[in-house]
Amino acid sequence: MSSACSDCTSRTRCVKHTGALARRSVDSYVPKALRPEDWEPIAGFTRALAHDLHPKDDRRAVEVMRTLSQVVSWAHREGLPLERERIFTPDVIDRYIAVGAAHLSEPSRATRRADLRRFSRSLTRKAPWEPEPPRMRGGYSIVPYTDDEVARLLEVSRQQRTPVQARRLQALLALGLGIGVYPNEAWALTTHDVVVDQGYVCVRIPGEHARTVPVTAPHDEVINQIVATDPGSTILGFVAPQWDRSRLSHLLQRAELPADCPPLRTHRLRATWALAHLRAGVPLNDIMQLAGVSSWKMLGYLAPFAPSTEWSELLPKAARK
Repeated sequence: MSSACSDCTSRTRCVKHTGALARRSVDSYVPKALRPEDWEPIAGFTRALAHDLHPKDDRRAVEVMRTLSQVVSWAHREGLPLERERIFTPDVIDRYIAVGAAHLSEPSRATRRADLRRFSRSLTRKAPWEPEPPRMRGGYSIVPYTDDEVARLLEVSRQQRTPVQARRLQALLALGLGIGVYPNEAWALTTHDVVVDQGYVCVRIPGEHARTVPVTAPHDEVINQIVATDPGSTILGFVAPQWDRSRLSHLLQRAELPADCPPLRTHRLRATWALAHLRAGVPLNDIMQLAGVSSWKMLGYLAPFAPSTEWSELLPKAARK
């Protein structure tokens, strides 16, 4: 990647270089689960398939290659020719999921089947795939945590048996409840991103939604402690592989979460952070800027939970008399 590109930074890449890295990841991928003699005959065919799916970054490129290499290897052993219209058909994909992927857990098989069906629709022209149905998201909603739920989450984070798990859980809550980061932003933030502006602890978030966000109290104390005790580290104290789809699960796999602990969802932490700013009277445009959003969609989810004004107070404000 050329350092002369004006659209790239030391932490993020522009679209052009991200795509180039994805293509290199496809070309260099070698599956660990296959023997060299099984991979060599199918390598070129599999890479051509992956390139035609146009993964947008290196993580997705690795995921695509891992999935494709498994199904193509299985189909080759079954005696099928290396032809898209012969391998990526509904019958073959269903048989692969039932037989070739039987070692996977049920949720993993469901994910792989969904991925392969989506890939197959893009890779074939004659195979009898039905058009992908439209996603039904009309009932989708994000429910912020209640004050009691937040208090319980913070209490549980302080009750972890090991310092490592306490730090990870407290950092996750600080990033979500104190900064409102996007879930995918949390993993790369380090102590170098923490700054003090006019006496207030802030975090500079790089990337597509670059911005500086003040850390809401009391979560600034957690961030300050991490900066003081573990400088140079990621704020979470955890580095997940780029291809990992279960980062949150792996981060919390040794955490002790009692039965009465609210389920941890990063999007709910972010929504709770935004709602707290609404309740504190922060203007909507400022919340959107801090959240890194340019549409009102996120705030629409919060409307049922936002505070309302008594009519006697609203009347003179609305009339402006």
